[in-house]
Amino acid sequence: MSTDEIVDPTIAPSDQFRRFLFHIGIPVAGVVSVIAVIAGVGWHSYRTVRTGALTLTHDLLVSQQDYVAKEVSSFLMPASAGAIVARDMLEHGAPEVEQKIFNGYSSTMMRNVPQIQSFYIADSDGNFSTLEHGEKPGQTALTTLHDVGTPKAIFTHELRDDNGKLLKQWQTPAGTYDPRGHGWFADTVKAGQEVWTRPYMVEVTKQVTITAAVPYKGSDDKTYVYAINMSLNHLNNFLNSLKIGESGTAILLDQDEHVVAGHGMQETQAKAHGDPSRMTLDPEKFPVMTKAFDEYRVHGYGARTVKVKGRRYVTITANLPVGKDSWVLLMVAPEDDFSRFAMADGRQNLLFFILVVTMALGFGLLLFLQARRGDRLRNQISQARAVANYESHALQSVATYPELFNPEDNALVLTETLADQSHARRAAIWRILHDGHTLMCIDSYDRQQDVHSGGFEMSTTDLKSFFDAVSHGDALVVTDASTDDRTTAFYRVYMRAFGSKSLFCNPILGSSGPVGVITLEDAPRAEMVYHFVDMITGVAAARFSAQHYTAVAAAREELESEPPQGSEGPEDTSQGFLLAPGALSINGQPGTTDLSQMEGFYPAVTIMVISLSDMIMTAQNDPAANIKLIDEMAIALQDIAHQCGLYSIRMLGHRVVCVAGCSRTPDKTAVFHMANAALMMRENVLAMLSKADLDPVFRIGIDVGPVFGGMLGKNPQAFNLWGDAMGMAEMMAQGAPDVGTIQVSENVYQRLRQYFLFRERGRFFIPGMGLTRTYVLAGRR
Repeated sequence: MSTDEIVDPTIAPSDQFRRFLFHIGIPVAGVVSVIAVIAGVGWHSYRTVRTGALTLTHDLLVSQQDYVAKEVSSFLMPASAGAIVARDMLEHGAPEVEQKIFNGYSSTMMRNVPQIQSFYIADSDGNFSTLEHGEKPGQTALTTLHDVGTPKAIFTHELRDDNGKLLKQWQTPAGTYDPRGHGWFADTVKAGQEVWTRPYMVEVTKQVTITAAVPYKGSDDKTYVYAINMSLNHLNNFLNSLKIGESGTAILLDQDEHVVAGHGMQETQAKAHGDPSRMTLDPEKFPVMTKAFDEYRVHGYGARTVKVKGRRYVTITANLPVGKDSWVLLMVAPEDDFSRFAMADGRQNLLFFILVVTMALGFGLLLFLQARRGDRLRNQISQARAVANYESHALQSVATYPELFNPEDNALVLTETLADQSHARRAAIWRILHDGHTLMCIDSYDRQQDVHSGGFEMSTTDLKSFFDAVSHGDALVVTDASTDDRTTAFYRVYMRAFGSKSLFCNPILGSSGPVGVITLEDAPRAEMVYHFVDMITGVAAARFSAQHYTAVAAAREELESEPPQGSEGPEDTSQGFLLAPGALSINGQPGTTDLSQMEGFYPAVTIMVISLSDMIMTAQNDPAANIKLIDEMAIALQDIAHQCGLYSIRMLGHRVVCVAGCSRTPDKTAVFHMANAALMMRENVLAMLSKADLDPVFRIGIDVGPVFGGMLGKNPQAFNLWGDAMGMAEMMAQGAPDVGTIQVSENVYQRLRQYFLFRERGRFFIPGMGLTRTYVLAGRR
């Protein structure tokens, strides 16, 4: 290929823009323009049809409203006009024919006006007459009451046929009945003019009734009230018989939302147990009417549209005057009842437009995807090249690390490179210790905080499922570690505290099986760099092997070397030494045991304190058994102190104090000997207490630091040490996290971290020292 044909995309951005413009920009813009035009035309057509349909619906409802209003007015007019006519007839008639006028006029009105239920007439003395329908059609029943308030007060009942012939007459006690106490009488007399009562229930007929009453003065100067009672059942039947669209309804309400007549009257009456004051709209059964009435309260009379449960309704409210009050005529109909044909046509056109738009959009999408596919492939190739180059640089940085296979170096570059390559939140390298039952975190790197940590220790007892999954030697990929049976325990113990969720595990294989594991938390690119993780596992396996051989060689050298023999000091049983202080090196001169020269300052002395619980001292009932157990423990500690070359070991009550490196010039090997002694003493004490069936209630603390030493007393003299190291070692023992553990200070950790395994406990406040870190000694590397 000619060099002229080679194109570098990194130096030709204008070509990329032009390719994007012709392949994607122009086609997409054209499709979008067509879609916009079609959608605009369709939406405009739909809105035009819908607006016309709503206008037609409102006009139809207004016509229907006028018709209903006239019918309701015609329904109420006989009561209003009839009461006025009867008042004039009775007011100007002679008293002796007053009852005949009342009977004749009232019976005529009842026969010709079906909505009239009964007539009342009463005077200011309490005399009362009522005329109502009889037992059969055409019959009338007249009831009169005289002598109100006296024992003679009785009701006289007469039943007559349509010709006025008396059919039956009887009397009943009137009791305390007094018409003057009823609202239709008292309110009318008080008003001095025609009064319409609120709807009320008539106990005899169980019908909701409304009364129109007028007052007048009789020739005998008494105040009379003439009342016409109208049953609302007829009005209710009329409103229910109306056909408003296909499913529209009408209802009459007063200004307080009490139902007078119309849709749902029977359900409302049953729910209110016949009490008109409780007959209100139920929002659950009549949500549309309730919302329409609320709109009326806010905006007044008129037509408007409401939306309930996703469906639109047309509502109209009109005023119907009833005396001094007024009723509200409320009509409700679904919007599509009157305009179904128009709405169907609009929806059909809209669906057609949507279909065309969808097809155009589909073709445009296919064109866009085809163009994007080529760009995506080019991007994937570029990304693969970038990942390969990045991995090459990462491998180069790992390979050029000078201390990569040095077992004494932590090689922090391994976890850092793993986290960077996989974009993991945390990367960690774990090692299975020689006992096969413990998993120790060698190094953990948090990429977000850019910090390293280590020393975390877990056992197979707590993580059996996780150990079983790792022991197969296959990689483990878990999206949610908290729900997977294999990683649930590992998530609870280790991951949950850091807030990570997904987990990628790759075992580190040795010659006889897995010797460790690499974990990546929240690593989106873990599977993409799987081969890179494999290479790091090989490096980690080689480092574990080197650390193992180094630790074995160090142990063999230590066992073969002769322990330092210090010249024994003068025997003095009063000092309580299990191992008397050894030879003291002064100013670089050969050792001496002259106690008079042992006083002074020692810059770096290693001190270990073993704190024994009172349970060990008091658990045995037999004092001889107690002394035997403590004696066996003391002998074992003496032997270990001799073997490890400690300077002295002394038992003080429930504490055992061990000293190493007590010299004027610091002994760098003293802390190493003390750590070996601590591990050996822990194992021996655990075995003895287990054999004696006692719990391992002891704790161990170690520190390195300056102390003062000197002889105290006169005869006999006692050698004693005190200072910062002594106090710190005792606090390490007292504050150890668990029984049987060895807690060390940061000074000890800094000197031994290349040779022993530690688990970090965190930062703690030590009185007199401030904030410091402490660690738990787990074992040898």
